[in-house]
Amino acid sequence: MTYTISKANKQQIGIILDLMLDGVSSDPTSVAALGKKWWQRLPFRYILGPRMLTSQMTTFAAEKEGRVVGYLVLQYEGDTAGTFDWAVTEPADEDGLDILGDLIEAALDHAEERGDTPLGYFGMQHDSDPRIGTLLTEMGFWLSDYQAAQMRTTLPLAESSPLPAGITIKPQISLRFGDRLAEFVRMDYDLPDEEDEDQKEEEAETGLPATEQASPSPEALGLSLADQVEAIANLHASTLRASKLYLIEEDGEPVGIIQQFNWRDELRLLIALEPFLWGTEAEQQLVAAMPEFVGKRTGYLRVRTFSREHLTASRERFEDLGLRWEEAPWQRWVVGL
Repeated sequence: MTYTISKANKQQIGIILDLMLDGVSSDPTSVAALGKKWWQRLPFRYILGPRMLTSQMTTFAAEKEGRVVGYLVLQYEGDTAGTFDWAVTEPADEDGLDILGDLIEAALDHAEERGDTPLGYFGMQHDSDPRIGTLLTEMGFWLSDYQAAQMRTTLPLAESSPLPAGITIKPQISLRFGDRLAEFVRMDYDLPDEEDEDQKEEEAETGLPATEQASPSPEALGLSLADQVEAIANLHASTLRASKLYLIEEDGEPVGIIQQFNWRDELRLLIALEPFLWGTEAEQQLVAAMPEFVGKRTGYLRVRTFSREHLTASRERFEDLGLRWEEAPWQRWVVGL
C-alpha cells in the first residue's frame, strides 16, 4: 500500500480546509461559497472550519508520499452518521477508488465503535463517476429512493389557484414533529401488494425497470421496502430544524405534509402525500397555492417528493404549472451499521 489512512491531525486539517475552499470537494459550489469573500474565508479557514472538522465532526485523511491525497469528513445527525464532505485527488483508475474505499471503511468503523448511530450514509453528486456507485454497492450500501428527482420553474407559476375544496394547510412546530415524521414519510411510498411485488419494489427504488439496473437492489441485500422507508425517515429527521412544516388535511383527516426550505431566491417544497392524491387536480392546486400561502411571489420554485414514484405520477400535472423535470443533484447511499 502506497498511502495511509488516519484521523486527520492539525496540519492535515489545514490542508483539507484549503482543498475544500479551492473546490476540491464533493460539493464544490456550496463549500466554495463559504470562502467567496475574504472576510468569510479567513474565519472559516482558521476558526470555524477547524472547530467543525475536529470538535463537531470526525475527519479522516489519506496521505501518500507526504501529501494529503484524500479526505472524508463524518458528521453525526440523530441516528445517522454520514458524509459532510469528501474528496480524492488521485485518479480513480490508479489509487483513487482504493483510497476512497479505505476512507469510507475508516469512517464506518469509527461510527460503529461509537455505537450510537445505527445508520450510515454517503452523499455524492448525481453525475459522479459511476464506479463509485459500484464501490458502494460492494461495501453493502444501497441507493435510496429519496428525493431522487425534482421539478423546477420560475415564479410566479403559469397558473395559481386557491386551495382545493376540503384541503387545509396547518403550520406545525417543526422540532416537535419528529415523532410523527415517519408516518408521513411512509405515505409517500406505495407498498406493493400484487404478485409482481419484487419487481415493483426494485422499480420504485431506482425508477428503472429491474432489468436495466446496474447494481443489486436493496431487496437483494435483504432489505424490504418497509426497512428502506424506515431508514429514510431516520435519515430525514435531521432536516426538521432547518425547515418550516405544514400538515395537509382533507376534510379534517391528515393526508400529508409539505416541508418548506428557503435557499437564496428559491422556494423548495418537499411533499409527502397519501397515494390517492398523487397526480390529481387537488394536488396540482395545492402546489399552485403554496407560493402565495408562504408569501413567495418571485424567484424560483423547486418541488420534490420523497419517492420517485410519487413525482412520476404527478409529473404531468406539475408540468401544466410550468415546472420541468430534472434529476436531483445528489444521491444518498445508505448502509446499516
